[in-house]
Amino acid sequence: MDLKLTGVVKQGGKWRKPSDIIRKVDDEIAEELIAAGVAEEIEPQPEEDASELQELRDRAKVLGVPNAGRLGEAKLKEGIAEKDAELRTKAAELGIEDIEGKTVEDLIAAIAEAEKK
Repeated sequence: MDLKLTGVVKQGGKWRKPSDIIRKVDDEIAEELIAAGVAEEIEPQPEEDASELQELRDRAKVLGVPNAGRLGEAKLKEGIAEKDAELRTKAAELGIEDIEGKTVEDLIAAIAEAEKK
């Protein structure tokens, strides 16, 4: 069951705020949240996120994020951000110019070129 929160709820160790959407909630838990007045049932959304998740996984694999094929969206975004920061730091240390204007793929190529020198 998919829920839209109307109150603050702790779910999976994280605090969720009103208007957050939680997908695939166990029916028993969902009924308790609805009865407590902190959630309302919404129509299940189609798996539109599947392509977005696959894009994140592909990008994470390019960056070398460990276990990219098995991670969820939040962990993928976290891993991508960490690898991106590492690449930009390394590029700055190697003296590569225009770091902010480059894509991750361009940074990888520029770092490889700078390390050959």
